[in-house]
Amino acid sequence: MRQRDAERTRAALLSAAQTLFSTRGFANTGVRDVAELAGVNSSLVSRYFGSKQGLYRETLERVLDITPMLEGDRRRFGEKVVSIFLGVEDAPGPLMMLILSAADPEAHATSVELLQKKAIEPLARWLGPPDADGRAARLNILWGGFLMSWRLLPLPQLAEVRHSSTRRWLEATIQAIVDEGET
Repeated sequence: MRQRDAERTRAALLSAAQTLFSTRGFANTGVRDVAELAGVNSSLVSRYFGSKQGLYRETLERVLDITPMLEGDRRRFGEKVVSIFLGVEDAPGPLMMLILSAADPEAHATSVELLQKKAIEPLARWLGPPDADGRAARLNILWGGFLMSWRLLPLPQLAEVRHSSTRRWLEATIQAIVDEGET
């Protein structure tokens, strides 16, 4: 019974941390805030994660996972990725955590490290030669720019992106970067 409670407590803390880190940022989120949202004692953050930084790392590691995007038909990757992006409503996610971590040097370093490890490197392996690292970086730049312009600093021109020429352009551009490796 205790193990199940510990797992439930960890899950509640991770969920609360994801919400707060992606809405307030690392610097503006306190351990007490996370514990309060999770409905547990703040000392449990130290017990399970060692520190706020440890909680941030584990939370980001959990939510920053592109492997589901890499499954399926490679020839339809652009469509799949755009559908995933457009299908996610305002759920707290890794992009906001990454952006809002920039104010804290340690959290920022963790963000850069995990973005490389959990997104760029797996994407580069999946893409394969030629220039897998460069293509993975270009895709990340494209995705980040699109998501920032659509979600964080919404451009009015992207309000109807679900059914627009912008969507088709984004799908085609993503696919073109993927297809650079095809002979």
